[in-house]
Amino acid sequence: MQIKAMFQRRKELLKEKKKKNIFIGCAIFAAFLAGIFYIRSIIIKNEFLEKQLELVQQKADLEEQQIAIKEQMAKLEQDHEEKNSKLQETLQDTELVIQNNLFLIEQNIKLQNALKEAAYVGIKPKNYNLADEVNEAVDFSKLEYIGEFEGTAYTPTAEECGNNLGYTASGKPIIAGVSVAVDNKYWKMGTKFYIEGLGYVVAMDTGSAVKGKYRFDYAVFDKKYALQIGRRKYKTYLVIDD
Repeated sequence: MQIKAMFQRRKELLKEKKKKNIFIGCAIFAAFLAGIFYIRSIIIKNEFLEKQLELVQQKADLEEQQIAIKEQMAKLEQDHEEKNSKLQETLQDTELVIQNNLFLIEQNIKLQNALKEAAYVGIKPKNYNLADEVNEAVDFSKLEYIGEFEGTAYTPTAEECGNNLGYTASGKPIIAGVSVAVDNKYWKMGTKFYIEGLGYVVAMDTGSAVKGKYRFDYAVFDKKYALQIGRRKYKTYLVIDD
């Protein structure tokens, strides 16, 4: 009876020990899981803090960039205003230049026509043509400077030309203010020139006193006007046809 009771007691002790071992195992496992969760929470917390710090830094960087952008925009606006101001000044200056150029063109046209009219005044030969009215200013893109010419003026009278028929060496009637006598060894009839102070002229005649490449005689109808022109040097350009 005692032996049976002893075995029973031992059996109960084994059961209690087994339960205790299971409890200890569960406690250890729970502690292990808790440790894992704790470590994981620390890692997550650290990652969160790092992310938060990174976001704070990014925010600070963005604020600095915004400030820089605002400064650049302010500078661009200032530059834009300055350029607009300079552009307005340039446009005003350009407008003044255009107006001055238009005025000079108008005066040049008037001067050329006035020269033709002045050359036309006087005693007319039997045959002559009228100069075309000038309606365009000098186009220097179609001119080639060929030097200074010595120029005089003549009238198509019997005293100077041997007759008053008015025909030039080219066979065409004289045109006061347009016809010039040249040395046909150097210039063929029909050659066009622009002479500063006299305007556009055409080689249409020759003369015994007109010798050399840099010499011309300007046709007018009034002897006093011819004497007034006298003998002087003129900058002369060759007209280049299109």
